[in-house]
Amino acid sequence: MITEPDWEAEFGARDRVRDDASASWHRMCADVDVTVGQRDAAANYCLSVARVAEAERCISAEGLILVGANGVPVKNPAITVINIYAAGIRAQQNALGLNPYSAARNKAMAKNSIDLNEDYPDVVQTPSRVARLRAIEDL
Repeated sequence: MITEPDWEAEFGARDRVRDDASASWHRMCADVDVTVGQRDAAANYCLSVARVAEAERCISAEGLILVGANGVPVKNPAITVINIYAAGIRAQQNALGLNPYSAARNKAMAKNSIDLNEDYPDVVQTPSRVARLRAIEDL
């Protein structure tokens, strides 16, 4: 198992966010075999999850609508933070195989790329390239 990142370096004295990131790391590592090559994506996923949890707590405490500097109601900026991180979380879930579709896809790609890497060792394998190489082999 790879080592857990130093959350204190990322979050400093914010204990609750550090705890969220650490809990996310342990949950994820229990479900997925994270490789050394996936460590950065896994750490980014846990950071994103912790930041979304922090933004959710902010919204719970302050509400969805705040009074702006000029006295006009404005959307809580934490909502924007959640929207930004949500897209990243979905991408990281796909990269790490944290949902059933991406787990099956990653497993199939790993199986296919091993065979093709033996035949084409100098070519970087991507899903579209794998399909093209298989089509060429079928000719």
